[in-house]
Amino acid sequence: MTIAAPFFSVIVPTHLRPTLLRRSLQSLRAQSFQGFEIIVIDDAGSLDSALAAAGFLRPEDSFIKRGGRSGPATSRNVGLDMARGEWVVFLDDDDCFAPHHLAAVHACIQTSRSPVLFTDCEVVTEDRSQPDVPQLSRQLVALGHMDVNSLWVKNFIPPHALAYRRSLLEGCRVDPYMASLEDWEFLLSVCERAMPQYYAGGGVIQHVDNVNHGNRRSTQEVAMNNVVILDYLYAYRRRPAPTQELKVKRWELLKSVGIDLPVEWF
Repeated sequence: MTIAAPFFSVIVPTHLRPTLLRRSLQSLRAQSFQGFEIIVIDDAGSLDSALAAAGFLRPEDSFIKRGGRSGPATSRNVGLDMARGEWVVFLDDDDCFAPHHLAAVHACIQTSRSPVLFTDCEVVTEDRSQPDVPQLSRQLVALGHMDVNSLWVKNFIPPHALAYRRSLLEGCRVDPYMASLEDWEFLLSVCERAMPQYYAGGGVIQHVDNVNHGNRRSTQEVAMNNVVILDYLYAYRRRPAPTQELKVKRWELLKSVGIDLPVEWF
């Protein structure tokens, strides 16, 4: 039986977090708009992750166990290669969507000509050392006032707050060799083709564990200090700023941490 192509492909990379993966997938199955496929990519070959996904995946969904270097970048690329939807959304295994989110994205697509969209994000702080993962705080981070051109200097959009027309992503891939900022470098490759457009009313939820810092990839040693600066330099050089004003802002940011290069380098 041929399964009709979905409107959205939701790509979910996962790594040894079955409890959080279960929450993420549950939020997808609870969506009021159901025209989507789920593509889960497990980079660890974990039985627990496979079992966590098994209770939520439908015939049109996929669970991929991949080998090679671990990390979400390669997993996202595998998901992009498999995606059948007209639009692509990324969702990390520790984040989720409110039930109305995909319906809100779909409604915006009907009235917008932009091939890449973003919305606000609610940040939930939690304690993952506890079995029930209690919530400690919630805060809405409004993004509508942000200048999208500032993306050329520094990222402000969480990966799962974005939605992309799949045809726009032809040839775009997440760099698996960056220790940090790979989501932003990927977004810059998209910005070279089209700048994101904001819409209100999405249901993006980002979960962070500020209690147990070792559980957060962004606080691991490989993603801190000089390595982050190196990744900024790499992204800046690979994705040149489109205006002189943005070159100066890039120069100012790195000058503030002691890196002084000619403005034209950026």
